[in-house]
Amino acid sequence: MVHKFDAKKSGILDDPERVKILDPDRTLDKLELTGKTVLADLGCGTGFFSIPAARRVKKVFALDIQEEMLDILREKIKKEKITNIEVILSGESSIPLSDKSVDILLMANVFHELEDRFTLLKEVNRVLKMNGRLIIIDWKKMEMDFGPPLQERLDEKEVIDTCFINGFTLLERFNIGPYNYLLIFGR
Repeated sequence: MVHKFDAKKSGILDDPERVKILDPDRTLDKLELTGKTVLADLGCGTGFFSIPAARRVKKVFALDIQEEMLDILREKIKKEKITNIEVILSGESSIPLSDKSVDILLMANVFHELEDRFTLLKEVNRVLKMNGRLIIIDWKKMEMDFGPPLQERLDEKEVIDTCFINGFTLLERFNIGPYNYLLIFGR
């Protein structure tokens, strides 16, 4: 069993110090978002990327497998009067969206938690539009005092190889901050 982020620790996700480590706005700058983009934030948690993305795109589907996380996000959306985020409870290996409905699917610090990456990547392929992009942000495989245990982290090559086997081509890669990498895939 792969460890999942504990919803009881959701405060960590909204800690202002986190922005210094992984700045969502600077990260989103790399994705070439427009007012026509439909983005799915899979494993959205409390909206660390969903909320800033909503300011840049037409629509955000914020998906998570933990209702507690989605409840926190719903409160933020209500407080900030955001109208273009749709909050959706998803399954571990299924994405409850229509075929070819998304321009970009973002997974931030989620890929290492997936138990069945192959099934989920088939789902990603299904929901992405023809020229859609898959964005994976995850923890570098290095020892540190926070984040998932080292043995659960995936190095970039493991992620690239898994995505390639499932029909994705690496378009770009970035280091975003000292602890995370960003991989942009096309189909």
